[in-house]
Amino acid sequence: MFDIGFLEILLILIIALLVIGPERMPEVARKIGRFTGRVRRFVNSVKQDSQVQETLKDFKESVDFEEQQKQINQINNQLQSGLDFNQDLKMDELQRPSFGNEDQNEVSNRSQFNQAPTKPEIKETTKTPDSTPKNAPNTPIEPPSEPNKS
Repeated sequence: MFDIGFLEILLILIIALLVIGPERMPEVARKIGRFTGRVRRFVNSVKQDSQVQETLKDFKESVDFEEQQKQINQINNQLQSGLDFNQDLKMDELQRPSFGNEDQNEVSNRSQFNQAPTKPEIKETTKTPDSTPKNAPNTPIEPPSEPNKS
């Protein structure tokens, strides 16, 4: 800032010694030292405040809340249009699976949401004459035969 060399400082001290005098010189030097310390602390605090203000300004510029809100609204609109089933899904085309015992006309006339599915027909197996009844009294139960160990 100021271009002051060693000789200029020495000249200022000699003139101050002659003007102030040797008995008051230490007191003036202390006051000048305190004043320069206060000025330095003030300048440093102003620099820090300006750096903080500059950092906050950069942060506010980098986080543009309006732009973020616009992006969120755009994503919300895209999701809403993607989840709109009324346009793509036609309820008349949906049919319940048939189990082979209903006509296709009967299935298409019914609403699929207000009726339970029909139960499939299960064919019962017929009993052979040589099978033993379950409630046969006094029938011995034969243990399974063991295979021959050779």
